[in-house]
Amino acid sequence: MHIEYAEALEADAEISGERCDDLVEASGYWHFADEHGREERALAAAAEADDGRSVLSGRAAYASFLLTHGRREEGERAMAQLMHEGSECEWAYGEAAAGYQAIGAHQEALRWLNIGVQRFVPDLGAEVEVGDPGFELLRERADLRHRLGLPADQYDELLARSEERSHEVFSQIEEIGRQEHAIPAVLYWPEAEFAEVQRRHPEWNPGLTHVEHRRFIQRTLTDHPTSAVIVAGALDDLVAFAESRELPLDDPATHTEFTAEAARLGQAAPWPPERNDACWCGSARKYKKCCGAPGFA
Repeated sequence: MHIEYAEALEADAEISGERCDDLVEASGYWHFADEHGREERALAAAAEADDGRSVLSGRAAYASFLLTHGRREEGERAMAQLMHEGSECEWAYGEAAAGYQAIGAHQEALRWLNIGVQRFVPDLGAEVEVGDPGFELLRERADLRHRLGLPADQYDELLARSEERSHEVFSQIEEIGRQEHAIPAVLYWPEAEFAEVQRRHPEWNPGLTHVEHRRFIQRTLTDHPTSAVIVAGALDDLVAFAESRELPLDDPATHTEFTAEAARLGQAAPWPPERNDACWCGSARKYKKCCGAPGFA
């Protein structure tokens, strides 16, 4: 199966417009299949296709491969060139750090994380949320510093504040969505409708961003891997439904009933999508590169 996935991704790379990302992903499957020669070829091609703007970094992944496969001198030359030229890809800095950690070069790993954090989180006074640029680098950096016995600094304190807020928000989400877990029909607010919900009924999802809403829906859907359906909500439709049945608009049970009725009428999309299908959230990106991307939920 790993080989089938790798070959499919390499074929997709020729036509997808996301050559670098597809080849890096394919290399992971070659790795799991113990086909390390094909893993290296995929990564070398990904490095060549890498323009620094992809979701994944072919150059960092290939340099990390060299470091961890007994070719440290080659790997460090590739890392030095990447460091000199820089990258707009956040993942590049985390991948470079992971490669150095794998060979025990923890200070060099920390240097990459420091540079990445400074690049993507330039303002220590800003609020950084899960999904924002730099958040994962902050997390990886704090974890490495803790393992190295280093005291917390300003960036670590920023992460702690951000994680505390995220825990509060996710607790609110879980409470709001508790009833959705009991049924296979899940209500999703597309971005424009979500903005309207937040404008007219901010008490429904206090402090919630649309990215956090998508992340919660993805987790909810994953709990129903073969039976769920997705209902794309429209606020005016919900209002009309509540009025027609004389139900309280603010009651989560009304939202659940609205969702179930929409699913019964066939106004829902099946779950799960295929990896190369358009994502369920309406972004027009492939599912595997959007809400189905590793680590998104």
